[in-house]
Amino acid sequence: MTVLRQYLQALWRARKSLVYVFLLCFSLLIYMPFLMILLKSVGRGWFGRLWLPPELTTHWYRFAVEVTNIPEISKNTLIIAGLAVIMSTLIGIPTGWAFGRRKIPGKELLMSMILLPRMIPPIAYGLGVAQIFYRTHLINTHFGVALAHVAVCAPYAILVLSTTFEGLDERVLEASAVCGANPWRTFLHVIVPLILPGILSSMIFTFTTSYNEFTLTLMTYGKDTVTLPVRTYIALGEGYWEVTSAMSILLVIPSLLVLFLIQRQVAPEKLVGGFKGV
Repeated sequence: MTVLRQYLQALWRARKSLVYVFLLCFSLLIYMPFLMILLKSVGRGWFGRLWLPPELTTHWYRFAVEVTNIPEISKNTLIIAGLAVIMSTLIGIPTGWAFGRRKIPGKELLMSMILLPRMIPPIAYGLGVAQIFYRTHLINTHFGVALAHVAVCAPYAILVLSTTFEGLDERVLEASAVCGANPWRTFLHVIVPLILPGILSSMIFTFTTSYNEFTLTLMTYGKDTVTLPVRTYIALGEGYWEVTSAMSILLVIPSLLVLFLIQRQVAPEKLVGGFKGV
């Protein structure tokens, strides 16, 4: 018993060091795969048990750009992601207003139905989408692939915007009505500026979700709508590990740039939620 007490006391005294060790291990778990991909994308002759590549090169990036047609594939990816963002935002604003500002019977059930495509296995949902899209000739079209992405992107927009609308201060809306503004002017000149951070937040989530979506794209793409995740998968199947690593790095960069640019324009603490007490 004395030994156990001494052991627990020693752990308590070393708690700060243990926290640092845990955070270090967690950081390594998160970031080491990215480091390995980065090294693989610039390494040549990296085989066996070598810890680092013996030679660095940019050959795999040139191969990815020239042979796998990265510029055209990137254009497809951005077009599809842009369409998905627009459609999800147009769906999310009125739906978020209804969930956030109105008393709807069975609101929890409706929200569960909206979130259903996120809850079930993507391949199960994708098979049904593919069957419908083949019959409606939406396969291998930018609009069709983006429409498939909306099923998994719109729930993020609705969740974020419903929280944003719910947080709006009722006094601000009442003041606008007292000043003589009609509902449309109140929405355009009062509500939109207040919810803009929430809109930008939902756009971040929908863009990154669509940009990185693989399963639904695989079920609905064609030769004219290949995206970066699908092309990366194809290159991996062909055995081009170094090229696949280079494409993976290229896949990550736009998401990081979008997040960086948005965070410079909007305070992170206001990205989700409303503006109580304005």
